[in-house]
Amino acid sequence: MTFKRLIVLSLIQCVLLVLLKLVFFKLVGETEFFSEALYVLLTLVVVIACARRLGVINFLEAMFVAGLWFFLDIIFDLLITSNLASVSIFKSWHFWTGYLALLLGVFFFHKKRHVEIRKEHAAHKSHHHGHHDVHGQNKKNNHH
Repeated sequence: MTFKRLIVLSLIQCVLLVLLKLVFFKLVGETEFFSEALYVLLTLVVVIACARRLGVINFLEAMFVAGLWFFLDIIFDLLITSNLASVSIFKSWHFWTGYLALLLGVFFFHKKRHVEIRKEHAAHKSHHHGHHDVHGQNKKNNHH
């Protein structure tokens, strides 16, 4: 994760989530469970897409990114969303579920370093295992 990539993706997710909130809280309104569920689902899609494009990060970095995005989103919502929609959006529990989705989405769906290391290790192991088979040194065949 580079600093530039973090800044660019942070701004992208902030802008996309502001647009999403404006659509759901100003145009659609929070009347139906379906629209509420769709709002949370689309928030997760945006957050997960941006978080995975950060590349492989560890849990500490994921917590930092989640905290940064939470802070930036509140700033964007105070400055932009509340002026274009209404300050009353902050009174809605539905509005706050988007923040919860953001925190959980980054934390659980970022590209995890330990998973990538395990994948590389498995690929490396299978590469060497196949190499030994080519030369007839497979351990299964060497038992007498």
